[in-house]
Amino acid sequence: MIKKLLFPFFILALAARAFSQNPAAELVFYKNEAKNTDKKLLSAVSDNLHFWAARNYSSSNADDALFLAGDIEIRVKNYPRAAITLLRHKYEFPKSPNRDAAKNLLFSVAANFDKQTRAELEKKSHLSVPENIQTAERLSIFLSEAVKLNIKNSFDALFVQFQEFFARFPVYENNDKLELMLGDLYRQNKNYQAAIMQYAKVYEIYPSAKYKAASLRMMGDIYAGELKNPAKAQYYYDTVLKDFPNSAERGITYHHLAIFADNNKDYVSALDYINKATDIFIKDNQTQKAYEALRYKADLQEKKIKNYAAAAETLNRTAAMFIKQQDKYIDAKLAAADIYAKKLKDPYGQIAAYEDMISNYPQDASSVRTMFETAALYEKMNNTIRAKELYRHLIIEHPADSLAAKAQKRLEAIDKAQAAAAAAK
Repeated sequence: MIKKLLFPFFILALAARAFSQNPAAELVFYKNEAKNTDKKLLSAVSDNLHFWAARNYSSSNADDALFLAGDIEIRVKNYPRAAITLLRHKYEFPKSPNRDAAKNLLFSVAANFDKQTRAELEKKSHLSVPENIQTAERLSIFLSEAVKLNIKNSFDALFVQFQEFFARFPVYENNDKLELMLGDLYRQNKNYQAAIMQYAKVYEIYPSAKYKAASLRMMGDIYAGELKNPAKAQYYYDTVLKDFPNSAERGITYHHLAIFADNNKDYVSALDYINKATDIFIKDNQTQKAYEALRYKADLQEKKIKNYAAAAETLNRTAAMFIKQQDKYIDAKLAAADIYAKKLKDPYGQIAAYEDMISNYPQDASSVRTMFETAALYEKMNNTIRAKELYRHLIIEHPADSLAAKAQKRLEAIDKAQAAAAAAK
């Protein structure tokens, strides 16, 4: 009985092979059709090339299929899809003979986007892709980078890339992370309920606890932000803190709770939350997040609580903490000086902030103006000795700067005033 059943299925299998298309011949057919100039036809050819590449990803010709699809998409001016296709090609085929040509196409298509997207795409066109990691890992990086780019009108093209990945790599160890990214993609496309569904899927379906806390926090973010549902936002944030006390999401959750409370004008709670977030970031050595939390705290103190002295103190603390990171140090010190000058009307505090900057980073791009303004402050306070020192230093160290001429005039004015005072005696 078994033999009788096997025979028909064997015949069917042979028949299927006999009547299936030849992939190589099919690709040649599409390449010939790609010579057409009809935009609707070319769009259909591009669709079929993507489908061909998805079915024949292990073929040596998959590289050509994807490259041709990207080239066609540029020709029909479907720039969002072209950008996604060419970026995918870069990560899928890092050793491709088409690599340089694809790089040039990606660079050229960047000119059709806004300034920020253009800069990012141009940078990525020159970025080298690691060749010694598995294809799944490279394509995972591609999906992550593509979502971060947030290219306008690219949702459909990128959604297909996610679905192809999940079909091709169903047991990839970080699929739960990619599911979260797909949620981010839905969120960018303003489909907030679909984004929540994706985040909930990670929490409920995937066995690993690695991204469960993140999925809850992200649901809280949408309810706190776009959906304006304070009760649900608070529920999801609280669940992260209660059920995942050792999660890396704790600091981020406290930071987002601070923003949530701030938006609801509960500034006392906001300050408490951002302090907790800062402590966690510092303890876990998450320096960038710690810096962002401290700067947020200073803004909260200055603009919402109106405690200007506390804001300046926070900024000075931030500068001290990041003294070895020039951009962060200078940024914090300039912000502190601004508060001393405009809010506290404290020239001594302003001078102290400027002097710290001059002392620690005399060659910073902002040091010339800082030096001039500090000298002017000393001059107003009748400390002409220090004022003249700074003016002279500026002239010697930065003779080509436009402020050097102004410093020279101030020096001459001080000397003239001092000479007149001496003669009057």
